[in-house]
Amino acid sequence: MPFKKNMILGGAIVLASLVLGIFMVCTVKTFKSYDDTVLVRGLCEKEVPADRAVLRVNFSNQDNELTSLRATMERSEQAVIALLKKAGFADEEIKYTSAHFNDRYDGYYTNNVRFRYNANQTINVFTDKMDVVGQLAKTIDGELLKLDIISNSYASYEYHGLNDIKPAMIAESLGNARSAADEFAKNSHSTIGKMRTASQGYFEVDDLDENTPQIKKVRVVTTVEYYLK
Repeated sequence: MPFKKNMILGGAIVLASLVLGIFMVCTVKTFKSYDDTVLVRGLCEKEVPADRAVLRVNFSNQDNELTSLRATMERSEQAVIALLKKAGFADEEIKYTSAHFNDRYDGYYTNNVRFRYNANQTINVFTDKMDVVGQLAKTIDGELLKLDIISNSYASYEYHGLNDIKPAMIAESLGNARSAADEFAKNSHSTIGKMRTASQGYFEVDDLDENTPQIKKVRVVTTVEYYLK
């Protein structure tokens, strides 16, 4: 009788060990499957026209008399503003900065200058009139030179509509990341599981190239990690 009980007990222990072993093997395989992941990146680029322009007109004059120089700068300022308004810019688009005067005898320039005083000033235009800025930036320095005003003008372009295109670009970058993951799974004889982690990169807005600043290239890269099955 004790022998029979021992046999039953021993059989139960063997059976329990077998079940526990099978369970552990399945658990290890399950955990291992969650260790298999693929990290991919999805790129989205889009070309958009700039929607804001800044035209900066910098001009300068020199004189040996401060009073005379100040009067010359005031006339130059009025001439620049008149030219900007003639081009079609409104008062609220034109922003003024005060003229900066410099005494060139105050320092090491004393023996090397013809005029004692130098003054410069910048007038900025902030506008969405892209075509007007593009045309005027090419001609304004020449027009001011005809009025005996030496100027250095340049235009820069900005894009302010990023929030309008963000959702679509993020969706496209995620789709491209998924396509890359699917291709990897196909080549590794696996299938894509759930998303493990995702990270959206910064949006970058750059000029299309140095000759086309009025066209912007918007770029974003999304990084996604998927489980493999």
